[in-house]
Amino acid sequence: MTNEDIETRVWATIVLSLTAILVVSVFSIIFGVMFVEHDMNRISPIDEAFLGILKDVMLLCIGAIGGIVGRKSLSTALEKRDDPST
Repeated sequence: MTNEDIETRVWATIVLSLTAILVVSVFSIIFGVMFVEHDMNRISPIDEAFLGILKDVMLLCIGAIGGIVGRKSLSTALEKRDDPST
């Protein structure tokens, strides 16, 4: 494999892993809100902390995925722009 193939596979693995974490977090929040019995007036402190952690993880994953995809697409666009054969 060439260096470009290895880099592409590494970036794909990272993006897929972060996407999987994001999907699991979303389903955890949905499950926690829909299927766990809560007090009607307020949410318990442990549930509030759990949801806060999941929200932070989701924001981190979204930012990381955006940064990784943006970096890869920017480098690809710059390579195509500098390539004299196109």
